[in-house]
Amino acid sequence: MEKINAIIVDDELNARENLQYLLGEFCKQVTIVAQASNVDDAVVAINKHKPHLVFLDIEMPRKNGFQLLEEFSEINFQIIFVTAYDAYAIKAFEVSAIDYLLKPIDISRLKESVIKAQKSIENSSVPNEKLSVLKENKKGLKKIAIPYKTDYVILNVEDVLCIEADRMYSVLYTVKNKKYLVAKKLSYYEGVLCDDINFIRLHRSWIVNLNKVNRYSKRDKEVILETEFKVPISKSNKENFETLFYS
Repeated sequence: MEKINAIIVDDELNARENLQYLLGEFCKQVTIVAQASNVDDAVVAINKHKPHLVFLDIEMPRKNGFQLLEEFSEINFQIIFVTAYDAYAIKAFEVSAIDYLLKPIDISRLKESVIKAQKSIENSSVPNEKLSVLKENKKGLKKIAIPYKTDYVILNVEDVLCIEADRMYSVLYTVKNKKYLVAKKLSYYEGVLCDDINFIRLHRSWIVNLNKVNRYSKRDKEVILETEFKVPISKSNKENFETLFYS
C-alpha cells in the first residue's frame, strides 16, 4: 500500500493542524482526507471518505472518542487514539493492543504507530475484537491481548496463572495448561498487572496470580499453584507475599 487515507478527529484546531503537519513531514504515506472537530461531523466524514485510518481524540465535548465508535456496527478502519496523559487509560490501551499517542506527540512514536497501522491495513485485519477488550477494560482490567504468531490471543486476566521471565521475553501460563511466549519483558507485565492486588512479583523471574495459589511452603520457599505448578519466592519478596497471602 502506497498511500493511507486518514481522518483526524479532535475538537482543538491547533491539535488537528499540528498532527497534520507532523504527518506531512514525517509520515508521507499518510494523506489526510478530512478533519472533524466533533463526533457527529466525524461520522459523516468517515462514511463519506471510507478512510483506512482514523486519528481519534478521546476527550471531546458532548461526545467522546469511544462514543464515536459506538456509531458503527463494525469498525473497518484502523484507529490510533490521541490522548493526554492518563495512567489508567494508557494501561487499558496497552493490554488491549490498541495503539495510542500521547499529547504532545512524539515524532518517533508517531512514525511507529503509523507503520503498525499500515501493516494492519495491508493484512486486512480489523480492530473489532481488540476494541471490545478495550471497552471491557475501561472500568477495570478484565482481559489482556497478547501477540501470538501473526495475530493476538485474548485472555481473561483471571485465567493467567503466572508469568515467567525468559531474557527479553515473557512466558504466560494459563489455568488451561497453555503457555504463550511474548516479546515483552517481565517488567512490562509487572507494570500492567501488579497494581492489581491479585498479582504479585515473587521473584526476579516470576509474577503469580494470588488467586491461583493453593499452598505456600516456607521450607521450600515456593508457592504451589492450583495446577500444582511451583514458583519460587525470593527472600526480598517473601514478606510482601506473606502479608497479602495471610490477609
